[in-house]
Amino acid sequence: MKAKNILISGAAGLIGKHLIPSLEKKGHNVIRLTRNPSQDQDIKWNSKSDSIDLSKAGKLDAVIHLAGESITNRRWNKSQKEKILNSRKQGTRLLSESIAKLSIPPKVLISASGINYYDQDSNASHTESSPPGTRFLSTVCKRWEEATSPALETNIRVCIIRIGVVLTPAGGALKKLLPFMRLGMGGRIGSGLQRMSWIAIDDLIGIISEALLNDHWKGPINAVADEPVTNKEFTHILSQLLKRPALLPVPEILIKMLFGQMAEETLLADLPVYSKRMPELDYKLAYPSLHKALTHLIK
Repeated sequence: MKAKNILISGAAGLIGKHLIPSLEKKGHNVIRLTRNPSQDQDIKWNSKSDSIDLSKAGKLDAVIHLAGESITNRRWNKSQKEKILNSRKQGTRLLSESIAKLSIPPKVLISASGINYYDQDSNASHTESSPPGTRFLSTVCKRWEEATSPALETNIRVCIIRIGVVLTPAGGALKKLLPFMRLGMGGRIGSGLQRMSWIAIDDLIGIISEALLNDHWKGPINAVADEPVTNKEFTHILSQLLKRPALLPVPEILIKMLFGQMAEETLLADLPVYSKRMPELDYKLAYPSLHKALTHLIK
């Protein structure tokens, strides 16, 4: 396999921290696109002028775009929601326009999105062909994906990875939950009946790596295991593996008081999502079941 010159945004984020060592181990050259360059090879994303100078990047084979304001960092208000939307919509458009203008554009742009693209109020299961929802995060994902259009118009292969809940003890929901579960202080959230579509971090890295190399990977692809589980089932499996009780449910009213709309669209969202595209592409996950994934992750 020929080594590639790959530009990555969001290198310091949860996914980027796992992805970059994996790519470098395979011999690829990774260039970080960052607002705070610390290495000679880094490319500065100039937040003041909102510009990207790619003149020193050399010939890029691929771009992987993971950057965006955290959705769960703080309670949503009007200002925070604007930050979340604009960081994805404007940031993705700027990057897409910047690579489209290159004399030799990269062959592929892999851009992150989320399964919150889909309607959480329909009680239906969703695949890549399902329409978008109408809530705030659905709108964010839709605008985020649309912002890749300058790359598409330049005949760059664009692959949109709609990512489910990423499971890793290094960050995200699992990292926050594990200390409480290990103390026997865990429990279902709200009714526990809301369905969660998840992906093990190792499988997500595998999906992005495959999208990098395989020309058939284009358009939206749901990065989820084919086994959505209710919050109650997730809590039960995790407590069994940790050999700890899970007897302290968190009431829905408390979650809503603490986190407001953010809770409704994340912790309490009912989003059973499947991927039709991955089976069509004959791609198999290493950790398709929650029990197998959690056993691997918390060993």
